[in-house]
Amino acid sequence: MPRKKNVTLPQLAEKLGLSAYTVSKALRGLPGMSEQTRSEVIQLAKELGYLTKDQESSLLYEGIPRLSAKQRRFLMATSSKYSYSIQQMFMGLKERMNELGHKVDIAFMPETLPADRLEGWMEQEGVLYADGLFITPLIPEPLEAVLLELKLPRILINFPPVGAKVDSVIWDVYDATMQSVRYLTENGHRNIAYIGDTARTRGYKQRWLAFREAMKQEGEEVREESHLIPFSSDNAEWREAFERHLERSKPTALLCSSYQNVSWVFYACSEAGYRIPDDLSVIMLDNVGDGLFPSITRPELLMPETGYRAADRMLWRLANARLPYEHIRLQGTFFRGDTVKHLADKP
Repeated sequence: MPRKKNVTLPQLAEKLGLSAYTVSKALRGLPGMSEQTRSEVIQLAKELGYLTKDQESSLLYEGIPRLSAKQRRFLMATSSKYSYSIQQMFMGLKERMNELGHKVDIAFMPETLPADRLEGWMEQEGVLYADGLFITPLIPEPLEAVLLELKLPRILINFPPVGAKVDSVIWDVYDATMQSVRYLTENGHRNIAYIGDTARTRGYKQRWLAFREAMKQEGEEVREESHLIPFSSDNAEWREAFERHLERSKPTALLCSSYQNVSWVFYACSEAGYRIPDDLSVIMLDNVGDGLFPSITRPELLMPETGYRAADRMLWRLANARLPYEHIRLQGTFFRGDTVKHLADKP
């Protein structure tokens, strides 16, 4: 494939109409410019393949060639239930692989694929002929266990099972949940209800464990019957259960485990006459999907950045096959939206 020509800092500055000094500051994360200018500098640098000396040194340190003599082809295995989170993660993964001269494709696994048909699916998708495999959180655990035993480089984009012999990279929902509880308690909330799944995936388990630990640190007892509201296929039935729960427990704040929960929570609150945040504060433990709730208070989960980091980890593993496995969690910041009310502001 054609290679990008080396781009110098002055050339980058000329294309942007900025001084070389300003471009250098932007790429090193130094203050002194608007975030829009910084974003434009970083975006063009990525498009042209420009790296700072520190970035070049980082690639060298991790044993990752900037431009490989051979284009490698990787696969990302995910469920046919292609979520917003996985889409964002794949964008980061693909961007990074393209920068380094490689290719990554998606291998969609049917949601109900029986274990005895997994081998046929791998043959159909050419899994064993790939240079490496990325395994996402949507793969059912029994099938994931088989993929983790394959004799090819693998990166798990998930929280790893106990003793897993694989490198992993994931956005840190445990820390995100701890941040969320702390933000609520700082705003005077003690009676916080946890809404949503706690066991379907390791990520949901991490959210629930973090919630319990954070509440314990605040001196609050967590009883499952006071927090878990299982979602039902019968929406009317779920809404009634939700309203009964609010009447019985009288929480001042809700912590929603996923984006799907939030839509129903907002609808149910509206139908029951609860105003957000005047009557109930809400935090979502997920990123905004289709933009329906852009101002909701939430931790920032670094999904594209996780894909980007997973790409580097794959190339590092190819260059360092005998080194110990590592598990990487990417920590994001916290978005203080408009769905949490300080209790002191209540009349």
